[in-house]
Amino acid sequence: MHKYYPHLFSPLTIRNVRFRNRIFAAPCSMTPGNRGRRGPDLRQIMYFEDKARGGAAAVTVAETVIDNPYANRKHAGNMALPLFRSEYTKEAAFIERHGAVPSVQLFHGGDTTAPEFINGLNPHGPDTYLRKDGVQVVAFNKEEMDQVCQDYARAALLMKGCGFKMIQIHGGHGWLCAQFLSPATNHRTDEYGGSIENRARFPLAILKAVREAVGNDMVIEFRMSGDEHIDGGITLEDVCKFAKMAEEYIDIIHLSAGCYYTTNQWTFPGIFVPGGPEACNLYLAKEVKKHVSIPVATVGGYGADPKELDRIIADGEADIIYMARQILADPQTPNKWFRGEDDQVTKCVRCMNCLGNFDHGEFGCDVNPTVGHELMDLMQRQQPYEKRDVVIVGGGPAGMKAALTASERGHKVTLIEKADRLGGTLNYLEHDCHKHQLMGFKNHLIDMIAKSDIKVMLNTEATPEMINKMQPYALIVAAGSYINVPSSIPGLLDNGALSCKDIAEHPEKVKDNIVLIGGGLTGCEVGLSYAEEGKHVTVVEMGPKIAPQANHITRPQLLETFERLSDKISYRENTSVIEVTKDGVKVSCNGKEELIKADTVIYSVGLRSNRDAVEAFADCDVKFFRFIGDCEKVAAVRRAVWTGYHAAMDIL
Repeated sequence: MHKYYPHLFSPLTIRNVRFRNRIFAAPCSMTPGNRGRRGPDLRQIMYFEDKARGGAAAVTVAETVIDNPYANRKHAGNMALPLFRSEYTKEAAFIERHGAVPSVQLFHGGDTTAPEFINGLNPHGPDTYLRKDGVQVVAFNKEEMDQVCQDYARAALLMKGCGFKMIQIHGGHGWLCAQFLSPATNHRTDEYGGSIENRARFPLAILKAVREAVGNDMVIEFRMSGDEHIDGGITLEDVCKFAKMAEEYIDIIHLSAGCYYTTNQWTFPGIFVPGGPEACNLYLAKEVKKHVSIPVATVGGYGADPKELDRIIADGEADIIYMARQILADPQTPNKWFRGEDDQVTKCVRCMNCLGNFDHGEFGCDVNPTVGHELMDLMQRQQPYEKRDVVIVGGGPAGMKAALTASERGHKVTLIEKADRLGGTLNYLEHDCHKHQLMGFKNHLIDMIAKSDIKVMLNTEATPEMINKMQPYALIVAAGSYINVPSSIPGLLDNGALSCKDIAEHPEKVKDNIVLIGGGLTGCEVGLSYAEEGKHVTVVEMGPKIAPQANHITRPQLLETFERLSDKISYRENTSVIEVTKDGVKVSCNGKEELIKADTVIYSVGLRSNRDAVEAFADCDVKFFRFIGDCEKVAAVRRAVWTGYHAAMDIL
């Protein structure tokens, strides 16, 4: 029995396939080229290999499109696996050689596809209708559905030949199988519509075809949304009935949530999920387990607490825990838990920038600079020629990441911070109830520094004279930023308006009726936090929309939360501030002036780079000089962490 988490690390054997523990790496991709006519490239192969190296029992390759004319949702071309069999074979082998079971998710987009990605054809789904974007969708006929079944079967057999030991059929999130299963998207009047038995007919035919193709020695998993979170979507009762019907063909039923036709609040649980993202879908797995005899997998916000995951397995609430974003934040999470090194795990901060920036080509994780970039990182990992003396000025996230990375590479590191504690501007956000994951990351960096050989000098104002006297080889300046004060607004300072730093240091000054100047992502999150406390908040934004810099997953979730809390919080766009008075904030919108009454005014209008500090240290007598984080360019935590990491890696 495992010493720390005996149930989480108990093995599981299905059809003679042995899984070393109950932690599976969910189908989440961070690299291009894993679907489409290009086949998997080396970047993708190394990305999935690193998950296997980290100790996950199974690693699932995401959204691999079957070779069907109507299947591809947004990637150029279809799977065309015969042309790239060697790459898929390599992908499976690289996963398996680290002790993990290679799995592949097979996918058909159904009516969500765009004509430009399916050679100009009309998307096919359960119904014929005109989509909101003006695209004509055509209902599948029986012959076309039979072809889809054959294409799934052929893809599964080819993947088996490439060495994959498990097939996951994606039947959730509003894709093809889900479209037939859900009464919200299936309005057919033939034998494929109406009752759950009829709506299940086509997905079951797909599963039957796949089982017949791959035989009895391959694991088949079906992923579905236990709750689509849309009006008229599939009920949990019907989900349980379908799971029971599918048992004949599948070995694992995998419960996710959400769908394509609404926000991604539940499919990709972020910081605004009511009650928090952790284990937000567990109730679905618990209910389905009452109705089936096969293993049940759960996914949704897992990774914060291995003790809770162990309890879930022990209590029989689920048999398998899938983790997506946590394994991006730290691929070694399972190995660290296995060794009892829980405090060494870098936890996901639920920013959703990994997937949210995917369409812009910004692959990566805010807290892990290497995930999705394993090939480039391998090329960069040159060992230092010598162990160097390194001084880092500034103890925010950039400075701390640089210090830890340099120390891990064997350098002697001194970290100088003028405040009485590490953390930098992240300390200003401690009051925000949506930021406890980010605060956890900050505290993790602080804890790791405390356990390292890094010399920390707090309450110390670094000067060029001090640095020259220390004579380091390398100097990294992470002097951060300072709060932008819109002093041009009349009455702002005279009437006691508060900054994010002020409300962190003096929470008692925040009363019950708030006007928040600045509707960026930070301002909106602060406002929502106070709204959830029961205060009344009005967010004023001079631009055309609030939180414009938020990614395409987070922003809809944020707007949905505004709507949920609309009795406590509202926002004004295209609204400029004229004056702050003792009674509130005078604003102008479309030529009309108005006084928004308030007993507390908070401003959140960004930060300014501390470039003066950079210039002050630029002439120090050192062999290596770099400035990083906000003092280089004010941005999100990702830039701070990444620039800190890469600066330290460059010290040779």
